[in-house]
Amino acid sequence: MAQDKGRKKIDAAQDLFAKYKGLFRCPVCGKDLAVNRTNSLVCQRGHNYDLAKQGYVNLLLKQGKSDYDKKLFAARRVISASGFFDPMLNTVSKLIRKAITKEGLNEIRLLDVGCGEGSHLAQIISNLEDKKNPNLFGVGIDLSKEGIRVAAKEHPGIVWSVADLAKLPLQKEQFDVLLNILAPANYGEFKRVLKEQGLLIKVVPASNYLIELREILFKGTDKEFYNNDSVKKHFTSNFQLLKEQQIRYQVELKGDNLEHLIKMTPLTWNADQEQIDEIIKRRLKSITVAFDVLVGEK
Repeated sequence: MAQDKGRKKIDAAQDLFAKYKGLFRCPVCGKDLAVNRTNSLVCQRGHNYDLAKQGYVNLLLKQGKSDYDKKLFAARRVISASGFFDPMLNTVSKLIRKAITKEGLNEIRLLDVGCGEGSHLAQIISNLEDKKNPNLFGVGIDLSKEGIRVAAKEHPGIVWSVADLAKLPLQKEQFDVLLNILAPANYGEFKRVLKEQGLLIKVVPASNYLIELREILFKGTDKEFYNNDSVKKHFTSNFQLLKEQQIRYQVELKGDNLEHLIKMTPLTWNADQEQIDEIIKRRLKSITVAFDVLVGEK
């Protein structure tokens, strides 16, 4: 049975890659990648990349170790399913919907760079999928093989790839909207793969993001409040800023969600056990969530 499911996922992924041929390029030579009958992507020079049984392709030339492991992505799935990111994702969806309406597009291609385990892109596409919207096509790329494996398993119908954002294995001017949510950016590559007048939507933490955790971990230091000024400056020096929107809300922490949040956030990566114990001891009932959404155009 498991083998049959794996076969179906590969077949479905093969159909997607075939439907949108000319989208990917070989990370070695830059030539077009096309899917063949053996469930591989092959370029004209013979470089070959097999589709994984989960339905994704690994186009990362040098496999490195990632800080994002199975436990982190499992925790992020729980947090995402709890509605933690919903107000932010609803805002991003509305911004995309407005752009669709303004441009009168009958098809829109979305690229999520730094997609993690895929829940953000999947929910945004779900938010936009109704009779009034054009055909939607999503591609998610992340450096973490574990994240992409989860994304492909949980969210079929989207193209998933392990790849390096510093050298995206994509042909130029392919996407209408590029999402960069709580992830590193490479603006040169973003410009290259976006269509003319394509939109970049970047989400960054605001100063009070998870302030309750920061007060425990970084009280009295320069890390107690997050400063995103340099990130915004870098954004506006590369893209024309069309809109900046602030999102602030409280999330109730039910059940074991505090523990999952601790596992998910990079804030705790360098924390010692005493600090983790202090967070759990506080039994936080709610947490502050604060984002700045930047919308830019080439």
